[in-house]
Amino acid sequence: MERMQYLVHKVGAGEKASQDLTYEEAREAADLLLSGAATPAQAGGFLIGLRVKGETPDEMRAFTEACRGYNRPVAPGPETAPLDIPVYAGKKVFFHAIVPAGFLMAAAGQPVLLHGFSGVPGRTGVAEVLASLGVEIGTLPEKGASRLGECGFLYLDVARFNPPLHRFQMLRNELGVRTIFNAVSRMIDPAASGIHLVGISHPPYFEMTVKALTALGSKRILILRGVEGGPEPSITSQTTGFLSENGNSEAVSFSMERRGFRSSLQPLPGGRNLFALGPPLMEPLGLSWARRSEVAGGSPDDQAAVTEKILSGEKTGPLRDWALLTAAYGLFASGRAAGLSDGWKLAEKALSTGGGLDKLTQARNGAP
Repeated sequence: MERMQYLVHKVGAGEKASQDLTYEEAREAADLLLSGAATPAQAGGFLIGLRVKGETPDEMRAFTEACRGYNRPVAPGPETAPLDIPVYAGKKVFFHAIVPAGFLMAAAGQPVLLHGFSGVPGRTGVAEVLASLGVEIGTLPEKGASRLGECGFLYLDVARFNPPLHRFQMLRNELGVRTIFNAVSRMIDPAASGIHLVGISHPPYFEMTVKALTALGSKRILILRGVEGGPEPSITSQTTGFLSENGNSEAVSFSMERRGFRSSLQPLPGGRNLFALGPPLMEPLGLSWARRSEVAGGSPDDQAAVTEKILSGEKTGPLRDWALLTAAYGLFASGRAAGLSDGWKLAEKALSTGGGLDKLTQARNGAP
């Protein structure tokens, strides 16, 4: 296919000759790849060339728009619009704090949609932990809205709601490096909710992801340098990221000390402090940094057992605190909480009243 050859050459002509694609060219390339019109060799060559050149916000937006066109729709009502949380990275070392945190957020009134895939090489995925808990991980997208309405918690496998994107997710195993599709998976938003908690490993993608999501109409976005690329804030060191509402964005860093949280705002050009983050984030929480060894993961069965103990109130210590902290970030990201300390209080109430455990039970049984 001559057109794909041209696009491969444009991004892969070398350090001095390669060029960025226009939005229209990037959209064309994405369509050729997703439809299967490009040959496997052209697909591999294009994706490696684009990776070496480096993606632009326009290229990211074009690829995300094209991928979203293949979503099998999840259509929750406005009262059940979920917080969109991509969980594609898997964990080599750490606990999936997002799992108990997700049930706590649901119990605090914020529906949650996690999406990812199984079988991340050398890593334990969220799907495996949820399966060990007895939670359905193969829900069809058409049933997603009813599941969100029933219990406020949903996991979707990308192979179910967007098979072409899943195909390119799996290509990473063959290529050995990430591609633009790995970045797109964090912006695919299967329920079109427009509110996001996103974990990213590489800071250069913070601003590009914010710009792409904003251009696509997202209303509220919190992007973190998440633990092992996941959506969890760190409980062992400072967390950095970007915060955006209705297109106004700013770089943020959150440092948790014994007396609570601090925030350091670094406005982007044209940005402003929309959220008055100073006072709400400095209310004392009485926490201290955890050691890495205290928040390690384990097998899916081990993590499932810890999750259940956290939600039942049997587990105290850093893992419990990390689940509450992650829920606080999610509740803040969604706008359900005005600040992190407010989010912590909501999550702690959901835990102490047994609401998080109730949501896990509902997710297991498929009952309202």
